[in-house]
Amino acid sequence: MIESLRKWGGKFADAPIYAVTPRFGPPLSQHTKNTFARLNVNHIRCNPRTNYSWLGFLNKPLALVAAEECITSESVCWLDSDVLILGEPEELIFKEGEDFVACASDKNIGSAGLEDPQDKFWKELYTIFDLNIENIPWIVTEREKKNIRIYWNSGVFAYRRSLGLAKDYLQVCFDILNAEIANHESSIFFHEQVALVLAMLKRDLKWRALPYSYNYGMGSKTHSQWYSEEQFKATKIVHYHDAMWPWFWETFVDCLDQAHPPVAQWLKPLGPLKNEAPIQWRATSKLLKEVRSRQLNNYTKACRVL
Repeated sequence: MIESLRKWGGKFADAPIYAVTPRFGPPLSQHTKNTFARLNVNHIRCNPRTNYSWLGFLNKPLALVAAEECITSESVCWLDSDVLILGEPEELIFKEGEDFVACASDKNIGSAGLEDPQDKFWKELYTIFDLNIENIPWIVTEREKKNIRIYWNSGVFAYRRSLGLAKDYLQVCFDILNAEIANHESSIFFHEQVALVLAMLKRDLKWRALPYSYNYGMGSKTHSQWYSEEQFKATKIVHYHDAMWPWFWETFVDCLDQAHPPVAQWLKPLGPLKNEAPIQWRATSKLLKEVRSRQLNNYTKACRVL
C-alpha cells in the first residue's frame, strides 16, 4: 500500500505516513524497518490496555488515537493495509464545509428500512447512543445501488483532526462492546465499522460520500458476481482483501494488466503475498491467535444476538 501511494498518489505521494502497531505482537522484521526508512514511514508501536485487546478490528481506532498524538495536519486519512493506490485520489481533499468523507461500498449489514432484518440491530444502537432514527440520513450503496440508512466501509475514510473523531470512534467501539450486542449475520465482525458511522452521527459531522472508485472491492468471494472492468479502470483506490494471496494472484494481476498496465508491470515482479516471518514468530502469532480466538468466543457467547 505505502509504495503504491508513493508511486501513484500524485499530490499525495509525499504525504506523511504513520504505520501503527497498537497491541502486543511479533516485532517488525529488519526488511520491514528498512522499507519503512526508504519510504519515509513513521512507525508507532504502543500497547494501550483495554478489556478487548483480543479484538483485531479494535486496532483501527486505537491506531488513529495513537497517530493523532504525532500528526500535525488538519486532514487525516485512514487507509487499510490491504489497499493499493492506482491513481491520484484527489477527492480525499475536503471541500468547504466538509468534515468527513468515506464510501458506502456495499450494503453488508446496513439496513434498508423497517422490513430489513438488520433494522432491529441498528435501532438498538440508535437507542443506546441517543440518536433519533428519523434523523438518520440515507445513502445509496455503490455496489448494489440499494438505499440504506447511512453506513460506511471503514477501509478508506478521511476527517478533520480538530473535530476529535478518533477518540469518539474508539469510545463508541468500547460502548458497543460493553453493551454485549452481536449481529445475527456478522456477530461482532463489523462492530468497528458500525462504530465509525455512529461516532460521525454523534458528532453531527458534515459528510460527503466517496465514489466506488475510492474503495473498490476485489477478492475471491465477490469477483465472479461483481467485477467490472469499466469500474476498475476508473478506480483510484482498490481494496483487494485476499486478491494478492497466491490463490487469486493471477486473476488480480490480469485485471490490473487490462485496467492499469503501469501498476501491473510494477506489481508483477513482487509476486503474491507470503508470510516470511521466522518460525519462532510464526509460532508466537499462532499462539496469540488461538488465545485471542478463545477470548472472542467467550465474549460472543454472552452477547444478545439482534
